Amino acid sequence: MTPLVLCYHAVSPSWEHRLSIEPELLLRQVRALSRFRRLRVSFDDAFRSASIVFPRLRQLDVPVQVFVCTGFARTGGPLTIPELVGDEPGELATMTWEELRSHAAQGIAIGSHTVSHLHLPTLSDVELARELSDSKDEIESELGRPCTDLAYPYGEHDGRVRAAARAAGYERAFALWDGSRRDRYVLPRLDLYRRHSPGRALLMTTPFHRLVA
Repeated sequence: MTPLVLCYHAVSPSWEHRLSIEPELLLRQVRALSRFRRLRVSFDDAFRSASIVFPRLRQLDVPVQVFVCTGFARTGGPLTIPELVGDEPGELATMTWEELRSHAAQGIAIGSHTVSHLHLPTLSDVELARELSDSKDEIESELGRPCTDLAYPYGEHDGRVRAAARAAGYERAFALWDGSRRDRYVLPRLDLYRRHSPGRALLMTTPFHRLVA
């Protein structure tokens, strides 16, 4: 059976932002879902805080993937996108290339989340190609291994974006969950947050998804 891919962002016991989840809640969600499905856990944005749960996920034998915006990995600086203006810089810190290399050496898969975390459907063809190709190239150069996977920022895509992902050389690309079956350039992920109890997370995988999302 194809794994159910979960999507998270920051992991913090104290940052009460919608993109942040408490480590213990994340692990309870994973344990609940793993009783019924094979799982893969992904983290968008490469927030440094996500690494808190990597050892525990390894103990649960759950594969982990990090999707990195390469423009921020160069310094590990905060993820400075408009939606996060004014938030705590320390909580927005991202993984550096050194940290990403260390995680990759421990079996964490590293994929692209573009260069700058822009809204891809709004970009020109040239800008879109640059966001996709430059990030892929830099990951491969920094980590010394192929970058085959892409996660669309905000889960946003259209036919032009999907075609550009294919043209850039990605083997597959991930969006977000809507319960439908899709092709390998619109693979679904179940995005879970602090508002989702383990029971609610289970309901998210059923036809009641839209009622509990």
